[in-house]
Amino acid sequence: MLAYGAEAVVPLENFHVSLRVQAFEPETNKEGTRLALDLIDEVKDEANAEITEHKKRASFHYDQRVNGRFFKKGDLVLRKVEASGIGERGKLMPNWEGPYRDKKTFSRGSYKIETLDDIDVPRTWHALNLKVYYV
Repeated sequence: MLAYGAEAVVPLENFHVSLRVQAFEPETNKEGTRLALDLIDEVKDEANAEITEHKKRASFHYDQRVNGRFFKKGDLVLRKVEASGIGERGKLMPNWEGPYRDKKTFSRGSYKIETLDDIDVPRTWHALNLKVYYV
């Protein structure tokens, strides 16, 4: 209804008379169209509410399956080569480099890391680009 404003008549109904075509009255149709235009805001609000509810349900089910990555200060981590932009990348090259040590934890999964020789690695790193290094 939001896309076209009214229900379309199938071309077959023009040749083979159906009850809908027989019962068509222009004045009633104009009045119904005016009423539909007056109620269009309510229809839009209902559609937006339905979309919002659907998004909320989808995000709830997605969030149930997500396992967050959290590191403590001093944990050993590996850094994703693709995110660092340093070194060679390719099909046969390693995907992770390190190990590094978690130096400081910021909010929302951001971490400051350092090498094992206590040299700071530039910028902060998100947990998606780090993983635990098991010794």
